Amino acid sequence: MAGYGLSPVRQATGGTIRANNFTDGNGYRIAATAPTAYFEGDLVTYSAGLLVTDMGGASPGAVVGVFWGAEYQDNSTGDVKFVRSIPNGTVAKAQYKAYVYDDPNTLFKIQADQDTTAIAAANVGENLQIVASPSGSATTHKSGLVADSSTKATTNTFPLQLLGSAQDDLGYTAAGTTMDALVRINSHQHRTGATGVTGI
Repeated sequence: MAGYGLSPVRQATGGTIRANNFTDGNGYRIAATAPTAYFEGDLVTYSAGLLVTDMGGASPGAVVGVFWGAEYQDNSTGDVKFVRSIPNGTVAKAQYKAYVYDDPNTLFKIQADQDTTAIAAANVGENLQIVASPSGSATTHKSGLVADSSTKATTNTFPLQLLGSAQDDLGYTAAGTTMDALVRINSHQHRTGATGVTGI
């Protein structure tokens, strides 16, 4: 099961989708001692004021947004460079400023695993957990993050809220066949998580 993380689709309130790298004059800074890599489409949160990936569990804490690359200044040339992912063990992580889709009104698509229990149209409005500890790709720079379909519930601490299908035909697949789902970040740093609703 090869996920691609969270990919921005549109703004719920209209307007342009924009990845932000400034919360203040210093931007979103990467934790120098972060034990994991960063991939395009990863969920990120704060730790001691620095940005870290938070996907080791099925329900991350308050999510800042979705990582979408970073910039840094090359020490040898002085040039500012952009990267889509940061490898595990990168020495100069503290020099990176990350770009993050941090607007709580941004809607995303994500692969739903449709494993043992599939999501369906009747589940729109419910919340979902993620499949913990995804592995990103150093080749595509994409996150391996996927939504765990079998966790659909009204629990307000779950990180994602299902808004519909993101399939080309807007349909839903049966258990055993992955699908693209339309979601918003539910447990967002800038908004209180909503209790999921059923029967929409």
